[in-house]
Amino acid sequence: MKIIILSLILSLWSNCLFSQDELAPKDVKIYIGADQQIPELREVKFAGEKASLVEWEEVDEKDFLDFQKWKIERQLKDENPLWKQNLQETRLSEKAGFVLDCIGECRNYRGLGYAKVKYLSKIMEGDEIFTMKDSYLWIYLMDGTLVRMSPESSLTIKEINRGKNANMIYARLNTGNILWWSRVNNQFEVKDFKETDSLFLPLTMYEANSRQTRFKVEEDDLFSFLQADTHHGKKYNRLNELIQKSNETASFPTHSFLTFPNGSVYGKNVVAEFIILNGNESYIKSRGQKKQGLVGDWEESDLTFFFRGFNNKNEVTLELDQWYEVDKKGRNLSKADDIKRFRMGEFVTSNIPSILIAREILFQKHSSFMHDSSMTDLDLAQNHGYRLWEDFDSSETDLSKRIQFLKEYTRRIETTNLVVRERFNQKLRDRGDEVLNSEYSAKYYRRAMGHFYNYREGVSILSNNKEVLNSERKEFWKRIHERK
Repeated sequence: MKIIILSLILSLWSNCLFSQDELAPKDVKIYIGADQQIPELREVKFAGEKASLVEWEEVDEKDFLDFQKWKIERQLKDENPLWKQNLQETRLSEKAGFVLDCIGECRNYRGLGYAKVKYLSKIMEGDEIFTMKDSYLWIYLMDGTLVRMSPESSLTIKEINRGKNANMIYARLNTGNILWWSRVNNQFEVKDFKETDSLFLPLTMYEANSRQTRFKVEEDDLFSFLQADTHHGKKYNRLNELIQKSNETASFPTHSFLTFPNGSVYGKNVVAEFIILNGNESYIKSRGQKKQGLVGDWEESDLTFFFRGFNNKNEVTLELDQWYEVDKKGRNLSKADDIKRFRMGEFVTSNIPSILIAREILFQKHSSFMHDSSMTDLDLAQNHGYRLWEDFDSSETDLSKRIQFLKEYTRRIETTNLVVRERFNQKLRDRGDEVLNSEYSAKYYRRAMGHFYNYREGVSILSNNKEVLNSERKEFWKRIHERK
């Protein structure tokens, strides 16, 4: 009762102090410049975002409870109505993709530590992926791009951005042998010969594997077992059926900006192989339609190379199916001479229908929202945790401006890194210490090629047609029943 009486007295007292005209909304004036608009304030919560924007793990108690600092922060927030939305987008870490498969030991460095990754391990923006000795890795990115990493290679996925009609990926190729393969709508030419990247077979993704081929060995004709298999073409038939089904949903092009110590490249629907040798030359080859095995109409997209140098803004368009050599300082680009040593590494990824089938399965399961033009920014944020960017329609859109910024930023920062590295190496030489630089060798393909020569896919020597048991085909069943 006392509380009610007190609130009534306070209400009457406030009416006495302020007249009705003083309380009227018409006296509140908002001044807006000719080129300004009232910002649209919306409460948007990204999928997976924490309820509080306060980073409690990093809070300093004295600063957090300082009244004067709070007043300054409050004033800045009042002057910037979109402060909360800007802070959310700045801290947003979007899902970049999944691990498709790993052979050996593959690591994901995030924050201060690392974790070993395997099939379907999540990869976020900012993660650095590293393959150890004799280890190989296939990565599936959310737009449908495939990335293959050879042993002792490193890759950092910086950004994956969803535009209104196109996607954009920014990544740094730190070192090693890396294949970047963007997805397009074209189907593949049917090839009826053995898969080349057999080290990953059978894939951990069970549904991507082909049905096991069974041979009945006849004593009178033992040489028939050594004849070439004829079932490989069926994989491409299945792959093309999956691509046709995936194409029922609109597919956006992907613009990739890929940077490495002594150069950067940019292009649409990039399919290229990179050999990054820290302290030495790097090599690039953009694959054309024939090399990829695509059929049908196809507009070949250009891959543009950007040099190093604080004031060097030159750029060169690379020819298709041609190896290029970049000098260690990133100042010169030329056609590579000794390309025979790269042929074994290229051969490993020349016929990989099972990997491509796995991509289409993941594309249909996880990536349809990345190519849905009808999805609004709210749907994308609340249901998937992504920010919706504009497009590449003009040089004034945010994605176009982002690319222009990255060209300038990476050129300057990587040039600085090269200068610092050279000065550090010179100090090591002056002291008589050894300077370690990367060299191209068989370590990038030795294990994969050895497996290719020794592996006969899907072959089981059986004299009957008994039913295939779980113990023979499912790895998970073996593990839970402690079978090897």
